[in-house]
Amino acid sequence: METIQADKYPLMGSNKQYDMGIHSFVERQPHQSVDMTLDKVINLLQDQHSKSVKERHVRAVKKICQRFEDGFYLKDLVKVLTLIDALVERLEGDDEYTAPVIQIIMLCGKSFLKEKASDDTIYAKDLVEFLTELSKLVELPVPMIQIAVTHCIGSLYCTPVTNYPDGPQACKHELNIKTIEESNIVQIFANELRQMTDETVYQEILHLLLFLSLSSSNCDSLLGMDVVDVIAKSMAGACSTNNSKLLQLSVEVLWNIIEYGNPERVPEKFETNTVVRSLYSTFLHFVQHAKTQQDMQLRNDVMSVVLVLLSHCPKPPLLECGFVEIISLIATHSEVKTKNPLVEGFNMKPHNDDFELKKQSWAALISLSANDAMRQVMLDMGLLTALFDYVRPNDSVCTVEWTSAQYEELQLQALSGLECLSPLCLGDYMKCHGNTRLILLLEWACTECKSLNHLITTTNTSPADQGDFGGHGNSFFGEGGYQTRRAQLRYTIRVLLAVVRTGNENVVQDLCDQGLIDALLVVLKKYQDTNVSIELGILSNTLLILSVVCETDSHRKALFGDDGVTLLLKFLSGDSDKFSSGLGYHKLLLSAVNAVWCCVSNTNQDLFLERGGIPILLSLLEKCPPSMQNLVLGALLDLTEDPRAVSHVVTWRGVGQITAVSLLVSLWRQEEAAMGVKRDLNNVMIDPGCPLQGIEQQQSEVSAHALSSTPTLAILDVGDNMRAKIYAMLYRIGFDKLPPLPAKDQITLTLIENYLDFKVGEVWQEIISELMVDNITPIRSDRDALREVQQIIGAKSEAVKRHQLEILEREQASEQEDEQACYEQIRSNYKQWEQQNDSRINFISK
Repeated sequence: METIQADKYPLMGSNKQYDMGIHSFVERQPHQSVDMTLDKVINLLQDQHSKSVKERHVRAVKKICQRFEDGFYLKDLVKVLTLIDALVERLEGDDEYTAPVIQIIMLCGKSFLKEKASDDTIYAKDLVEFLTELSKLVELPVPMIQIAVTHCIGSLYCTPVTNYPDGPQACKHELNIKTIEESNIVQIFANELRQMTDETVYQEILHLLLFLSLSSSNCDSLLGMDVVDVIAKSMAGACSTNNSKLLQLSVEVLWNIIEYGNPERVPEKFETNTVVRSLYSTFLHFVQHAKTQQDMQLRNDVMSVVLVLLSHCPKPPLLECGFVEIISLIATHSEVKTKNPLVEGFNMKPHNDDFELKKQSWAALISLSANDAMRQVMLDMGLLTALFDYVRPNDSVCTVEWTSAQYEELQLQALSGLECLSPLCLGDYMKCHGNTRLILLLEWACTECKSLNHLITTTNTSPADQGDFGGHGNSFFGEGGYQTRRAQLRYTIRVLLAVVRTGNENVVQDLCDQGLIDALLVVLKKYQDTNVSIELGILSNTLLILSVVCETDSHRKALFGDDGVTLLLKFLSGDSDKFSSGLGYHKLLLSAVNAVWCCVSNTNQDLFLERGGIPILLSLLEKCPPSMQNLVLGALLDLTEDPRAVSHVVTWRGVGQITAVSLLVSLWRQEEAAMGVKRDLNNVMIDPGCPLQGIEQQQSEVSAHALSSTPTLAILDVGDNMRAKIYAMLYRIGFDKLPPLPAKDQITLTLIENYLDFKVGEVWQEIISELMVDNITPIRSDRDALREVQQIIGAKSEAVKRHQLEILEREQASEQEDEQACYEQIRSNYKQWEQQNDSRINFISK
């Protein structure tokens, strides 16, 4: 059950013509026992001898209302319901009983009272039945009673309960909410809404459903009926009568149902032509006829419902109903001239409502751009042209006279939209000269701007008018861009990254011909010493663009050249304390390592080696988090294809004068510890049958009829961890050329040296297991060959284990020798001390 946050539900205040004179409690009266009074009134109404005394009936009900002005007791629910039924029976022939019925109903809108703390538990079922029967009174053909019932339920559901220290205590508000949600009250009102012909009552019921629809359980109940279609159809009639209040309620109820309803059932009700066409006709009505601010806000609310609908329903029929066309016309209205009759008379003005509509229309279209048919409609309407109209320096003249802050928000949202849209329509992108526009905006965003405060003190004009723009930092897109051009730079970089990732060589080559690489190097230089989150993100994306552009073209790598390598080394040699700063520094490092692969290898490798790139990468490998070590080691392995790089690896010394070999061996041990490979305290192999297998690989089972193209766990293990890279790195250094190592490292090194043989043995063992699972018996020669392979691998494992134990024994023997030597030295020192002491004693005695 959700807690409802809503204003106090109005009690008969919205329709003065239905005011029955129910006043709020002013002075609390001491409680009196009224059981007999309720019984008297019920007997008075039901007795055969008092049927015709209407005045007495009305006075009796009035006294009951005065006595129970704080609300009825839970224990009296059955009697109150009997009283209401008796009054309703007399309604058919006499309207004078309407006022007493409404008075009783309105008192039921106050939270019920308890005599004991346990009453809310004892009478919980009675309360559900009472409110259900009370809600059925809405079916009576009396508008005033229908409205009173609606207000009664609304008051119970929305009005918080206030208890006083003296007098009876009222039931908690949470109990009222729970009771209403556990009953079928929502279905009763929803069913009545379908049959209602009185516009005022219909509006009141819809108002109640607005509050009830703030609960997910109530929304699920509404989704189980055809209320959505009923509300959608009523919107068309409300447009013709220009009933703004009814339209507002309808839009908000639909919004709540979409947002709080069951996500699996919402598409079933809202992905229909009826609902979407009603939203379309309502939106079109306000686009063509909205004059007041209220109409414009309603128009924007309808667009908000469409946005929420898109986030919950994957395939609404927006294209079939013409919604995509009208939204496209709105989105491009200021930038693309059109004579379409749908928007005849519509003008986009720089006030807040039209500004919000502009942003909403762009957001809706971008979310639909993945659909080919819808995207084609957008492009035909000139959406890409409209978005690119904002890809220009902010100090230039705008197409529409938005304020400087509004223009910046639209510009940043346009760039964000182009990030999604441009890769999907590269042909139209090139026709709009997208590369040229982005490069120009990139160069402008990299230039420095004067202080915004200086501009304000020197002139009353805006920064845009002064030709020196400083961002306002408004909206989600402008975060981090206050008084700078960083927001524009960030989204320009992101658009360029999305474009180059398409892999279209013509587009990428055109960008490079227009100076993309030089412009990106300027960005790297501008923010090379930054510690600001947004600037670190800009640097990361910039390096990613350079990686994509330079990966397969040696000429572009040459353009990256000396300046690029210098900047790259600076990023790689950053402070290790910043890895976990939360500013995005780890993303910058990952992008820099990726750039080593794509921008340095081969063409710029000599520069990288001369500037000390290998020691920097090894230092990064030593300090970086475990999740990053695999990538750094991969870049190092790629660089050591050049024999000259190996000498840099061998001569490197890290923290505590650790060598590269010792670092690699320690990484191997960390990797095996994470995998759960069986090793003893001295890192000696425990199970020669599975020398490399971790827990996951040991517990896995070979599946029958596995596809030949499906890699096995033994193969996947090569790429999942660093052991293969460590073996390859040490192999390039040379296992026979390694510096002296401690015994612990020698034991691990024995495993590393035989890694390839053990891995081949794992693959053969998986082959044998798959044959057994598939019930395939090899021929005799193959069987003998497989047996021999198993024997060889087993003998290899045993030999490695024996060698490890020999190393351990030698180490232990060496330690014992060192220990004995130490003891011998102690004895020698002690003997020398004794001789000196005897000599001193003899000297003194003489």
